[in-house]
Amino acid sequence: MSSQEDKLNEQTKRVIEYYRRAAEKYDEEHDTPYWKFVYDPITWRYIEPYLPPQGLVLDAGGGTGKWTIPIAKRGLRVVLYDISREMLEIAQRKIRAEGLEDLVEIKQGDICKIDYPDETFDFVLAEGDPISYCNDPLKAVSEIYRILKHGCYAVAGVDSLYAVIRRILYYEQDVDKALRVLEEGKFYAKKWGFYCWAFTPKSLKSLFTRCGFEVVKIVGKPVIFLYALEPLLQDEEKARKILELDLRVCEDESIVGFGGHLHIVARKI
Repeated sequence: MSSQEDKLNEQTKRVIEYYRRAAEKYDEEHDTPYWKFVYDPITWRYIEPYLPPQGLVLDAGGGTGKWTIPIAKRGLRVVLYDISREMLEIAQRKIRAEGLEDLVEIKQGDICKIDYPDETFDFVLAEGDPISYCNDPLKAVSEIYRILKHGCYAVAGVDSLYAVIRRILYYEQDVDKALRVLEEGKFYAKKWGFYCWAFTPKSLKSLFTRCGFEVVKIVGKPVIFLYALEPLLQDEEKARKILELDLRVCEDESIVGFGGHLHIVARKI
């Protein structure tokens, strides 16, 4: 580790180490029918309408550039900002291959301490759960608020607390652990080696409003589709209908909290 990384807290070090190991296969592992036909289309549906017609975008925790690339292709300038050097190296190769170097700046950094002046950006994206994986979600959202211009939008994806509890009960059958996670609002991801913050729609809204944001909407992604149904996605027509079904209900306040992840759209007022 570099001397800079030596000064980081344990949570951040663990996140950096995980993505150091995972970087080369990260895109491959997310190139499955679930991500391609369900999760990603829902995510883009709730990013695209809030992008500015022009200006500077921060893709905070943007990793290998999954969302930076389609945003830059719209002609927007993007800062791809991530804690992992290895993920950014892969992003750089992809951005070069797309011929987008003139529109994308790549910068390594922590979402809890974003190295840009106040009100620099016209849009901020924090997709891929960087708020859930960081050391302090309140600091992260406060930083997003600080560097965003007034009247502009921030969009973020986080782990869903109720979905995490369902997975614990289904896969581990550990009721005590499920209760503990419900009380603490975080869980230890053994596979990754670090803690993750998980949110309900209420706690996510509270986090953003506490930082000064006006919450426009919270979406579950997805709320109907479950991993057990993934064989259905092998049929292109069924996959299209599953996406249509989820898009019809993913904003329904009565079931948003059951989403596999939560997606928030907020505006700096």
